[in-house]
Amino acid sequence: MRVATAAILITFLFTTACAGGGGSSATGTNKGTSPGGLTLTATAGDASISFTFNMIAGATAYTLYYSTSAGVTPASGTAVPMPASPFNLPGLVNGTRYYAVATFTGSSGESAPTTQVSAVPQAPASSPYNPSWENVAPTGTIQHPYNTGQTAAQNGSALRTAMQALTAGQKIEVAAGTYQLSSNFTLNLQGTAAAPIWICAAPGANVIIHMNTTGQNIMNVGVGSQTRYVCFRGLKFTGGSLGIRFYECTQVWLDECEIYGTNDAGISTNTADTSYMYITRNTIRDTNGTGEGMYLGANNGAVIMSHSIIALNHVYNTNAATVTQGDGIELKQGSWGNLIAENHVHDCKYPCILVYGTAGQPQNIVERNVCYRSGDNAMQIQGECIVRNNLVIGASGSAFASQVHQGNPTNLQVIHNTFVNTATAARLSSWSGASNMVFANNACYSAGTALNVVGGNTGITFAGNVVFGTVSGGNGGYVTGNGLGDFTNVSYDGNNRNAIPGATSALLGAASTAHATLRDIEGTNRVAPHDAGCYEG
Repeated sequence: MRVATAAILITFLFTTACAGGGGSSATGTNKGTSPGGLTLTATAGDASISFTFNMIAGATAYTLYYSTSAGVTPASGTAVPMPASPFNLPGLVNGTRYYAVATFTGSSGESAPTTQVSAVPQAPASSPYNPSWENVAPTGTIQHPYNTGQTAAQNGSALRTAMQALTAGQKIEVAAGTYQLSSNFTLNLQGTAAAPIWICAAPGANVIIHMNTTGQNIMNVGVGSQTRYVCFRGLKFTGGSLGIRFYECTQVWLDECEIYGTNDAGISTNTADTSYMYITRNTIRDTNGTGEGMYLGANNGAVIMSHSIIALNHVYNTNAATVTQGDGIELKQGSWGNLIAENHVHDCKYPCILVYGTAGQPQNIVERNVCYRSGDNAMQIQGECIVRNNLVIGASGSAFASQVHQGNPTNLQVIHNTFVNTATAARLSSWSGASNMVFANNACYSAGTALNVVGGNTGITFAGNVVFGTVSGGNGGYVTGNGLGDFTNVSYDGNNRNAIPGATSALLGAASTAHATLRDIEGTNRVAPHDAGCYEG
């Protein structure tokens, strides 16, 4: 799949909440006041800070004094006149905290300054999947060497100690080598929005953290105290029981890491509530035990993940003979406001992507993922979710399934997806009578059943679908396709996945304009007459 990440901004309910996830200190907005009644507010921008102040009766001038050192005064700060409010101060260094006070001048001269405000300018996120603090520069970088004169276990112990000692603003760059562990590895770290903690492989380094016992997870994060504003990047984790278990965590970013050869799931957040997690661009493969690539949240809403992004990951081979379950990405009941986007998930024993309901909280979004070859249903969504622009091919069950699963289906919109399977392409069970159920503009192609609606179809909106194969229980809202020749090159087994419509495809112009998404699976703008399926041809 060709990636166009900017397009993910389409009507995504989570984006706004995410940008301000850290509160006022995270966005760099606060307020100072003076004895004379002047109020100053600072709001960080890209290489700039916007200062807002109130008008004082009789004042003829307003002056800002700023510095990169705390405790700024009119004597120590750089003076800048503020002709109007808001006043924008440009030319600043992103990632640096600036401190400021302000005064006004009237008939009695210059007033006392306001109390100090501060803000940290930040560049916009290079990807909408990244946290708002992605460009904050570290306050110091530690180069962690690999001691070739010591054993892998000694190097592992030294790395664990170094990582556990990190404080806000620090970055550690880890040299290449295998760091072996055989006992508990727990990290409880507290960065801030202005001073995150960075744990990274050195540029070009192959860093392997190996837990050589099946009795321990490779790494536990946030046990007993909340871990926040921490980024893990470019590290490889292998062995152990479970790969990485996140406990009490918020604003934690796992990026460009690899987790493989575990004896249980790759990633888990099923022990304590998590929020504002960013799990991006990772490879998770060759799991064992229960075998989930990602196990997010817990059964029946006992533990919740919210406001998190799971994007651009490659999850595969969770289907070994030793695996008892083997979902690719599983988001449990009650977790809400999450985005699962542009992941490449295949060769799973259970569904490649399995999402339960939110228990009445805001919907999750599942979009622009590619899923294929599942020993179960390839994509299974219970409800309270927007499912759009996904390509799902090849499953022992259905390519797409929705049914009662720790909750009843409700508030589910399945729009502009391509579902292809030898047996059933799409199976909708227990949708009848539920609220806000939409199945529109999908391509459902099967050598058997294209669409199977089980338990009635009362209140379901069907529109703009194209089907090839039999339809059971539907109430219209579709036209008949011509077979796999409607795609450029697609096979029922998922080996061929070019689902762009051909020149004479039945998908062309078949979609309902009322339910069309703005863009397709690759971020291409959709234009009327809209095409059915995940691609705009």
